[in-house]
Amino acid sequence: MEYFWAGLVTLIVLWIAGAIIASKIKNRRIRRATEKIFPKLADHIQADRRYNIFLSHGKTLQNVKFIGISPAHDQGNPYLPFPLCAWLIVEKANGKKAYLKPDTVKFYEDADDPK
Repeated sequence: MEYFWAGLVTLIVLWIAGAIIASKIKNRRIRRATEKIFPKLADHIQADRRYNIFLSHGKTLQNVKFIGISPAHDQGNPYLPFPLCAWLIVEKANGKKAYLKPDTVKFYEDADDPK
C-alpha cells in the first residue's frame, strides 16, 4: 500500500504523456494528408498589393494596402487597458491609415484593379 499512490501518479503521468504523443502523431498525419490534397501556397499578404478586408463585426475595408504590424508596447505600463501590440496597419485608398486587431479580421481578398 505504500507504493500505491506513487504507482497511481506514475500511471496517470504516463497516460497523459501517451495521449499527448498520440495527438501529435494524429495531427502530423492529418497535416501530411492535407498537404497531398491541397497545394501549399507561399505568398500570403504582399505589401505592394491592395485587398478588401472583411471584419468580424460586419464592416468591410475596400481597396486597402497592408503596411505592417505595430511593434510591441511597454508591458509594464499599467494605464493600458488592453495590449497595443501586433495590430495590422493598413493604408486606405485616400491615404489614411487604419489599425486593426488581428482577431477582428474575418478574411481578406484581392481588390479589383481600378481601371
